[in-house]
Amino acid sequence: MNKYMLIGMLMINSIMIEVSQAQQGPRNNDNQGPAGGDNRGNGNDGNNKGRGDRPVITVNPEQNLENVEQNLQTLIVDQELSPINVTDLSLPNISEPKAQLGKKLFFAKNLGGEESAACVSCHHPTLGGGDDLSLPVGVAAVDEFNISSHNLLGAGRFNGISNTNLPAVPRNSPTVFNLGLNTDSLFWDGRVETQRGGAIITPDSDMDDNGRRLPDANLPENTTLAAAQARFPITSAEEMRGEFLPDVDNQSLRSQLTHRFDNSDGTYQSTWPIDFEQAYGDAVVTFDRIADALGEYERSMVFVNSPWQAYLNGDSTALTLQQKAGAWLFFSSKQEGGAGCSACHNGPTLSSRRNRLTAYPQFGPGKGNPSDTSTSHDFGRENVTQNEKDRYHFRVPTLLNVAVTAPYGHAGAYQTLEEVVNHYNNPREAINRLFAAQGDQAFINGVAPFCQLPQVADLMQKNNQSCEDLYPDAYANSIATVEHLEQARNGDVEASSPLRFAPRLSNEVVVQIVGFLNSLTDPCIENRDCLSPWIVDEMNEANFPDQNPLIGIDRESNAL
Repeated sequence: MNKYMLIGMLMINSIMIEVSQAQQGPRNNDNQGPAGGDNRGNGNDGNNKGRGDRPVITVNPEQNLENVEQNLQTLIVDQELSPINVTDLSLPNISEPKAQLGKKLFFAKNLGGEESAACVSCHHPTLGGGDDLSLPVGVAAVDEFNISSHNLLGAGRFNGISNTNLPAVPRNSPTVFNLGLNTDSLFWDGRVETQRGGAIITPDSDMDDNGRRLPDANLPENTTLAAAQARFPITSAEEMRGEFLPDVDNQSLRSQLTHRFDNSDGTYQSTWPIDFEQAYGDAVVTFDRIADALGEYERSMVFVNSPWQAYLNGDSTALTLQQKAGAWLFFSSKQEGGAGCSACHNGPTLSSRRNRLTAYPQFGPGKGNPSDTSTSHDFGRENVTQNEKDRYHFRVPTLLNVAVTAPYGHAGAYQTLEEVVNHYNNPREAINRLFAAQGDQAFINGVAPFCQLPQVADLMQKNNQSCEDLYPDAYANSIATVEHLEQARNGDVEASSPLRFAPRLSNEVVVQIVGFLNSLTDPCIENRDCLSPWIVDEMNEANFPDQNPLIGIDRESNAL
């Protein structure tokens, strides 16, 4: 049987295709979206460009469940999908000396300039390898009563510097789980990335005469991408540095922080050199070794034993029928009647690792980029490349363990996976729904899901402010990204990699895809005992090398 006959059979067995010349976008065909928006909700700019004059593929969820086991097995063979083989990646075990040293450093407040934040402040293992917040709170954290609470992580953590307590870090904390599987680029804008040949470029890289970044000359030979990334959160005033040595360069800052660990500063006496000797064979403490150990700890956090991996390993009972149907939709192209998710989410981490223009909602302090509103935009990858084609492009994140890493998007604007999948259905319509917008006015049509984001709701209650007053430009800045995507789709602006039109997915089909996404969770990360080898808690406090570990607690003072 040839490939084209097989595709034909799959389409007959799994889906029903309806092709219509839809002149307007919304699914109910009444020219109004759920939030009362106009036909621009489907990328139509009013000139019959975009989705309004394109065939629409509608997936039938009931037929998608028929013969699903056979169809999914055929797809796996056809696409050569296989489980992740971590044994070939030379990743460290958490029990190894360097990873153990890195774990302690990850929880060390002395790496924070003002000693109020550690790496774990934004990336705790029990919080999905992130912080459970839309936007991180780095230095000088307080609780709801404005009491200094550096150890309080997740919900209830507020920015103690701002009178409004709004978070100052502009981007959502990505998970550190399975970071070692990524050898291409890190950060939302990919500003730490591996070049061809293995050299790593970073924000510290010099530029050549053509404006291209050169390999970071500060990196020692054989630096891992994780170790390169670990050099930068400590340089951010909002994340870890605070007002500590604000006028020195990054290398000078790193050198000064190193003195807190080598006993050369009488203020900071510790047993850190002993730990470095155990890890490196001598007691010499350098920042290169600090970053290397942090990277080894992060690279040891391999959590891939999910139901989906079990299914790929031959356990046909590992997935439910709904999850199998969602997997088929996820990996099947739009031409085959699927959702086409794997066009961007592919490979071992289910991420192409490319930077894409997907028009996710945007709020918060931004990155200093121009805006027509009182708050700035975040131009994403353009800030790195200085190329306008990369405006609003962000790195495609991994989907491994995605169900436990909410909120989603570079600003953490979506709380549920259903919202995320529906965003790809129709970005403008999704943003209008998020902000309860009608007629280009936000907060009109009922309760806005944006206001129900846990962090936003906490800020509203703490400051006795309305959602509109808290982030008055959130909708305008978010819809600007959608307009940019629509212009890119229509050819009015150049964009490196804009989101393509997606098939129209019913609620039932969205549930099937979300079911598959839930099957990507390794049970270990939902089990505190299983995660304990990666956590420094009160049981380890007596043996910590100094007197300043960050022992995470939640808002109820329970240990994380």
